Formats: sequence, C-alpha cells, structure tokens
Amino acid sequence: MKFCPECGSPVARETSKFCDTCGAPLGYTPAAPFPGSIPRRPAHEEKSPLVASLCSSFIPGLGQVYNGMIGRGIAFFAGTLIGLFLLLIPGLVIWLYGIYDAHAIAVKMNAGEIPFFPASRAQMIIFAVVAVCIVVIVVIVVVLAVLSVASDMMQQLGTMPGTLPGNLPVTMPPGFGF
Repeated sequence: MKFCPECGSPVARETSKFCDTCGAPLGYTPAAPFPGSIPRRPAHEEKSPLVASLCSSFIPGLGQVYNGMIGRGIAFFAGTLIGLFLLLIPGLVIWLYGIYDAHAIAVKMNAGEIPFFPASRAQMIIFAVVAVCIVVIVVIVVVLAVLSVASDMMQQLGTMPGTLPGNLPVTMPPGFGF
C-alpha cells in the first residue's frame, strides 16, 4: 500500500497520480504497458486555456469556476468587486491576474501538474447569474447614493444666503454695490 509523502494518508489506488486527501502529487511511474497494447489518454476532458481566459475576461472568477475551482472563483470575483469599488486600479489588477490565473490553471491541469477538477455548465451559469445580479445591485445602490447626495447638495444650494425660495436672486437696493 502506498502512502502520501505530504500528509501520510493511505492512497486507495496504486496508480493514482495525486493524493485523494490533500491533492499532492505522488510521483509514481506507471507500469510498462502490455506488449501490443495501445496507450490510452486519461479518461477526463481537457480544459481550454482560451475559454478559461475569456470567461474570466467577461466575469471575474468565471474562468476559475470553469476550471472547477468555485471557491477560488468567488474569491477573485469578490476581490475584483471590492477593489473596483474602493479604488479602480486594485480591482483592475485583481481582474487581470484572475485572467492569467484561469489560463495558467487550465494549462497545469492539462499537463497533469495539478489535479483535474470537473465543472458543470450549471455551476458556471449559476455563478454568472449571481455575479451579474450582485453587480446590478451594487450599481443601483451606488446610483441611488449619488442621487441622494446630489439632492442634498441642491437643497443646500437653495438655502444659501443671497437667494430666496425658488432660487430667485436677491437684488441689492439702489446705492449699494458698485
């Protein structure tokens, strides 16, 4: 029986490339194929680095969800949203790094450097719909806040000295002024 060199847990299958518990690479060498047998590719699909990059370009974190890393996708979406809200540049930096990360993870999964995580279209659709709803809500809240502040400023301008109700200017009596 094999044991993981990282966490020490037993490995269920001798041919596993990664630990089932911690995901660490096991570094085994596969047995030689039978004479006359045809080598087979792994039974999983490959991730497209282009699709992962494009997904993250449109919605931050969606490329990570495409790669099967939902938690990582949520973190990139939240980081981008918070960064864009606080200051524009940090949000853009996180967004651009998310595009790079989605591409790099897809490449590493295809090369077998990290475990393959399947993702369903339903997960991607749900993530995209929730992300768009959150963005719409944030935009509505920001617009309402700006309108509220603008309304307060307009009311204060209407009560400034030198104006009458209705914003009519006060005229000086003859003899005052220049």
